[in-house]
Amino acid sequence: MRVPQIVRTESIRRQRTLARPVEVAGFGFWSSKDVVYSFQPAPEDYGVVFVRSDLPDSPPIPATVVHRIHKPRQTSLAVGEAQVDMVEHVLAALKGARIDNCKIVVSAAEAPGIDGSAAAFVDALLEAGAEEQAREKIRLKIVSEGEFTDESKPNGGRIAITPSERGETVFEYELRYDMPGPIPNQKARFNFSQPPEVFQREIAPCRTFLTFDEATYLRSQGICARVGASDVLVYGKDGPIDNTLRFDDECARHKTLDMIGDFSLSPYDWEGEFHASKTGHQQNADTLRAMLESLDPNILQ
Repeated sequence: MRVPQIVRTESIRRQRTLARPVEVAGFGFWSSKDVVYSFQPAPEDYGVVFVRSDLPDSPPIPATVVHRIHKPRQTSLAVGEAQVDMVEHVLAALKGARIDNCKIVVSAAEAPGIDGSAAAFVDALLEAGAEEQAREKIRLKIVSEGEFTDESKPNGGRIAITPSERGETVFEYELRYDMPGPIPNQKARFNFSQPPEVFQREIAPCRTFLTFDEATYLRSQGICARVGASDVLVYGKDGPIDNTLRFDDECARHKTLDMIGDFSLSPYDWEGEFHASKTGHQQNADTLRAMLESLDPNILQ
């Protein structure tokens, strides 16, 4: 592990919240439970906070990496017994729409799966509109190279972090498999410094993907009972089953979407480039935690 040098730099924007409340409803892919997510305006420096309306005495759950808990194939947060699951697409949508302060009242633990993308969330947030607030958004700048590797297995995941010569925020993901399979190797790159409408068009619609064998196993465990192949990208030997790709590199774009959601688990904007290969939610969170702790060992206490 090599942690990059990070400094606080001049803010380029003010904090934003929603102009009005908006809701997104659906059911959780893993739990099959119906759920409503109500996005509400919040004051400056509030951040993104989840509130479980079905657990009236439970504490609020701030969307920060310190509250992240490990669950496979997803990003979940918890404070005490209160928990929210599969929130990575919600977090990416808020970041993509540049909504910094938001109270999210939820009627069940798991976020609506919709089509396995962030499109419905981004569409709702942008339709609701945003209000600029007085306080500036803190911005952190990468000024030296860093690298985080998964040393637990050969040819493990890697996240390389580099300064941006143009003062931008770039996320890049290389989807690469060691063995041939139905999902081709591919790479996607997204410049996050573009307007929210570009994120809405190019990254938000990219869907969750898995192989037919993985889907069959999940079904055998009683998971994803309400999800069909037409809802997400399920790859058979000849490509997606009962579905078509929205982009040739949709899978890599979806992993980029996940990165954006996971790296939003801090109260800062970033200036720099993040290049990932063969990584997932856990390594994204570990990398973010290490970078924040390099600024202040007590920052996550």
